[in-house]
Amino acid sequence: MSGNSEAVGLPLDALETPALCLDIDAYRRNVARMADYIVRQHGLGWRPHMKGQKAPELAKEAIAAGARGVTCATVYEAEVMVRAGVAGVLVANQIAGERKLARLARLQCTTPVMAATDSLDHARALDAAAQAGGVTIPVLIEVDIGMQRCGIAPGGTVAALAREIAGLRGLCFLGVMGWEGHTLAYGGDAKREQIAGAIGKLTASAEACRAAGIPVEIVSASGSGTFRLSAPLPGLTEVQAGGGVFSDLSYAKWGLDHEFALTVVTRVVSRPSPTRIIVDGGFKTMSVQHGQPRPLGLGAIKSLVLSAEHGNVELEQPNSAHRVGDLITFIPGYTDSTVCLHDELCVLRNGLLEAVWAIPGRTGRR
Repeated sequence: MSGNSEAVGLPLDALETPALCLDIDAYRRNVARMADYIVRQHGLGWRPHMKGQKAPELAKEAIAAGARGVTCATVYEAEVMVRAGVAGVLVANQIAGERKLARLARLQCTTPVMAATDSLDHARALDAAAQAGGVTIPVLIEVDIGMQRCGIAPGGTVAALAREIAGLRGLCFLGVMGWEGHTLAYGGDAKREQIAGAIGKLTASAEACRAAGIPVEIVSASGSGTFRLSAPLPGLTEVQAGGGVFSDLSYAKWGLDHEFALTVVTRVVSRPSPTRIIVDGGFKTMSVQHGQPRPLGLGAIKSLVLSAEHGNVELEQPNSAHRVGDLITFIPGYTDSTVCLHDELCVLRNGLLEAVWAIPGRTGRR
């Protein structure tokens, strides 16, 4: 049920709060910058990750700007995208469990949906689901290029697994993928060197497959905090950077200079003192993952404490300008973990509500 669909055409102040808001013009400028850098300047494919975006309308915006498809984290996200008519979907995770594997197989009847794998046991489970459904599942081998999460060791082990996959009738091997997320902890030249080393492991794995006579079509990697340094490197065919279309305080910390297109708009509900402002948005509205959100227009902040339904802002100096009922806008600390707290996205242009988009992929279901 939408809280704001009846407010389309009205100004920002008419929104029911807390509200997740998208400045559509700033968002489209961010999308255009990413598409230009990735696709036009470096000749790579762009398959933006939707784990922090969720809404199919956003996937279609990116594809219209030049993306070749989208990356998803879960089968459920992929189902949402496919039902909305989005093609070129990659589920960049290892899907396990018979029912979820069967759902992945069923998606192939509508459009090819790629999946990640990193072991022969998992590949055989994918193969069994594909053969049971009478379909072929395209797969990428995930390579551990330093993240130490999922992924097979780089190099010859990748070629050996690719050879095994080639013998499974229900699978079609398309290439390799990796995620150099560990490099976000570095800065300057050290970050550049770490990214080059990680991507080098991935591209060497692709070359090992080719040397073994196994074609590699896709070499996929990189997020919004790394793509500017990885895109110029040789051997990649596509990047998965997605969250940069919104940007946030975490991405800014990681070196991305995009506009803050996504905000959380709250309303003042109490002024217990001249230095304290209480708003109607807490940690059920704004994530604290990777850092606190930042309120705008309040001057110096002594502290911000988020409880379930309230944000408690303590000011450095007394302030009588913000009264009960006034709006306070926050830049999220991390959009990926903020979007999933909301059911809808309020799309704004020049301060007016232009549309309300549902966020059907927000659930934690995999």
